[in-house]
Amino acid sequence: MVKFSDEVDDIENNERKPLLDTAKSKYSRKQRYIFLIFFVLVHVVVIAYFVVPWIESSSLFTKTKTLTPLSKLSSVATTNNEYYKKCAPKVTCFVSAKYRTYTGSCNNLRHPNWGAYLTPFYRFSNAEFSDGKSEFRLQADGKPLPSVRLIQLKLFHGNDVRHSDRENNELLVPWGQFLAHDISYYPDDIRSNETPDLLDHCFDKDKSTIPKICSYSVRVPDDDPLAYKQKLKMLKYTRSQSSFNSSCPLLPFTFLNRQTHYIDASNVYASDQAIAYGLRSLKNGRLLSRTLKGGEYCPQYPTPGFTEPSRGRSKYQFSTGYYESNQNMAIASTQILFMRFHNYLADELHALNPLWTDEIIYQEARRIVGAVVQVISYKDFLPIILGDFYMDHFRLNTKTVYDPSVTPAMSQEMVSGAFRTLHSIIPATFKFMDQNYSIVNEIAPSTTFNNPDPLVGYIDEVFRGFLETPGRAPQPNFNSLITNTLIPINPHKNLSMGFDLMTFDFQRGRDNGLPGYNKLRKICGLSFARKFEDLSDLIPNRAIEALKKLYSHVDDIDFMVGAMLEKPQNNSMVGPTSACIIGDAFYRARVGDRFFYDVQGQPGSFSAEQIKVLETINLGHVLCSTSNVNHIQKETFRFVDPKLMASIKYDCDSYEINLTPWKE
Repeated sequence: MVKFSDEVDDIENNERKPLLDTAKSKYSRKQRYIFLIFFVLVHVVVIAYFVVPWIESSSLFTKTKTLTPLSKLSSVATTNNEYYKKCAPKVTCFVSAKYRTYTGSCNNLRHPNWGAYLTPFYRFSNAEFSDGKSEFRLQADGKPLPSVRLIQLKLFHGNDVRHSDRENNELLVPWGQFLAHDISYYPDDIRSNETPDLLDHCFDKDKSTIPKICSYSVRVPDDDPLAYKQKLKMLKYTRSQSSFNSSCPLLPFTFLNRQTHYIDASNVYASDQAIAYGLRSLKNGRLLSRTLKGGEYCPQYPTPGFTEPSRGRSKYQFSTGYYESNQNMAIASTQILFMRFHNYLADELHALNPLWTDEIIYQEARRIVGAVVQVISYKDFLPIILGDFYMDHFRLNTKTVYDPSVTPAMSQEMVSGAFRTLHSIIPATFKFMDQNYSIVNEIAPSTTFNNPDPLVGYIDEVFRGFLETPGRAPQPNFNSLITNTLIPINPHKNLSMGFDLMTFDFQRGRDNGLPGYNKLRKICGLSFARKFEDLSDLIPNRAIEALKKLYSHVDDIDFMVGAMLEKPQNNSMVGPTSACIIGDAFYRARVGDRFFYDVQGQPGSFSAEQIKVLETINLGHVLCSTSNVNHIQKETFRFVDPKLMASIKYDCDSYEINLTPWKE
């Protein structure tokens, strides 16, 4: 390199001389070209020798055979009906009811409790606990499963590839979380305000005083980055509430959904009637709201129905139909957006039909909001997550024909595993953008846990940031700011804890009794692995070698661990096993929902004209009717550079919602 630089300098000096020997000049130029060619060839050889093998062996670029899971799954579980036999309440249904119940009951007139609030998650395989009741499963050799934190460090830590998804924007993240919390919620088993403090006794010298819940927390190795930086010994973990918390002592542990299982915007309106009424203004069909810094926001927590004190160290805590709406900015901002959207629709419907009562306006607006959530999820969101192939394969893009024999219940494998793999697209920071697309603030999600204060006065900037920022590319890891961080757990004592979302997700799978990855491959119709090497059809060899060092047998691999390592196929963001579980869930949520927006022949069916309007609505319409965000791309989740491609963005005049089919 030094010789090359000297020769270039000589050539440049010679070019400055007015008289040069022509032959000498040609010789110098020829020498320069030969050296440049040699220089390039050497680097090509080096790249071919060192870099290409690394790319081919990496978890991101390994070529795998394209595999197709079953398009319709069959459960091998024998416990799915236990709750309905022993604990389900008796329900009286009104067959001519036009509107959904808050609880989701009576959607299915043959099975009134299917899909309802406080009913169990469906299972493809019986819960797996080592004692058949509640204790975490063991490995094939009888030893405990490897530490989930160790798995994260050995398999996923440090693999963060900092490149963006050039096709999609960050809006996928808040929508994914909004949708997840519409269809599922099962809280931690915190029986009293003392539970977090009990975890501080996990290292007592007197072992008789160590609480039982400490056995489920995650020990931090001495060489762990969190141990080194923060001197942490443990990542605290509290188990999920089981049916025992609801006076239904089923064994093995059974987990009840505290939302309805339907895509019905129950996270906006609540799945409990008392809470739902507490969120209503009872005037002109509107939801309660308050004005903060010139904008409309959800009411302050608590409202009637909410009895526990605010857990966040913040000035504002929002009340919505979802208990943990303040958990992070993505959730809180979308909840605010849809409270505003309901009130926008209520005002428009009231203007169209001034004789309608508060109840009719509220229920019609609620009905439209639920339909819009369905339309956006199936027409805009899921095609990006699953890709067109899986959308066709799982029949997610056809007209809905209601089938009362299909349970709409979300599966435990879906909510505790497959859908959580999308945490991989959560960005390191959320950007706030002004009208000129300049970044005015940037906040890491982990720093606003249970603290929505930064949103107040900046909803426009937050959603403009979601729209105008390329998303995080799908990859087999989470960003480091949500896997190696501290969050406050007791604001009053100024205490923090280490938090690793990936470790938490892995532990949640064990807590909820998920079967191993290999068993779910088989249920999905993919090849059953007899040995670790059999996983090479979907998982890179380098990862397989690491799995062999962590687990005693291929059957021991945690479902989400295997799912995270699978290479996405068919333009999907997830691997075939996750695609199988997700595709099945959204097929059943559609076909098993009597109130799904395009189902005909039911008392609550929309008219053909109303359906046409609903199917034109996307998230751009919601943003234009609830915020000052303008100039939005038609494919709302796609990234469109606001400066280079401004011509394919549209102002809000193009996003008007025609509600005249609702005029009576």
